[in-house]
Amino acid sequence: MNRTMGPLTRALGLPASGLRDDELEPVPVAILDTGIDGSHPDLSGRMLCSIACLNAGGNAVTIEQNRTDANNDLYGHGTAVASIIARIAPNARFIDVRVLGGDRLGSGEAMLAGLDHALGSDARLINMSLAAGGKFVPLLAPLCDKAYRLGKPIVAARRNMPLVDEGYPAALIPCIGVDNIGAGPESLWRYRTETIEFAACGEGLPAAAAGGGYTTVTGSSFATPIVAGHVCRLMGAVPGLRPFEIKALLKEMSTLASMRAKSPGSDRARRVPEPG
Repeated sequence: MNRTMGPLTRALGLPASGLRDDELEPVPVAILDTGIDGSHPDLSGRMLCSIACLNAGGNAVTIEQNRTDANNDLYGHGTAVASIIARIAPNARFIDVRVLGGDRLGSGEAMLAGLDHALGSDARLINMSLAAGGKFVPLLAPLCDKAYRLGKPIVAARRNMPLVDEGYPAALIPCIGVDNIGAGPESLWRYRTETIEFAACGEGLPAAAAGGGYTTVTGSSFATPIVAGHVCRLMGAVPGLRPFEIKALLKEMSTLASMRAKSPGSDRARRVPEPG
């Protein structure tokens, strides 16, 4: 493909059948979550660094370095997320940013510190399978704007059970918000003209378990890394894509995927759920 073309033009010319794994450049992906088990066979050798953002009292947060070949996951959530991205995007390399504890809860201060760290790291893509309340938007929004200007897409999860909001940062315009639309193929996601623009099939997904072995996971937290995995592939195939170009590509690709799924005789046509 002609490298003198702009990134978006090159990406639109990619083969519809997919991108060859051996043609993808490595993409560092920051995972803000409960940590990652870097000793798991699915993730071993793909970890670039691992830190933990720890509350030091009040609004203070300290950064602790961890070994990349150790199990640094306090719950299992982050390992599952990373493994889904790894399965879809063999070019993904991981920056583990632990901002949640063993109860899958964390402070807003730790999340903000973790995102700020990810923006200053070598990460080119950020996955946030978590949701913060609206009170953090005044501090969170400028960081998401910065990520957009730096060309570092943030793929973030909608709340599984929205209360007064859809969850942040997923509901912020610079981010790629993702919802769960139930069971279906990982190659299919939908574009919607809603606050959370994208939705993927995040039910009953196989994923790596912290400490070894495998498990099955469900929720918007796991629909999110499906989209992040495909974004990672796009970024590996066409370096230089900007976040707005990636959103446009995801919208276009979702339309093509739906058309293929609805084609006569397609098994996937019978598996596609209606938008939630």
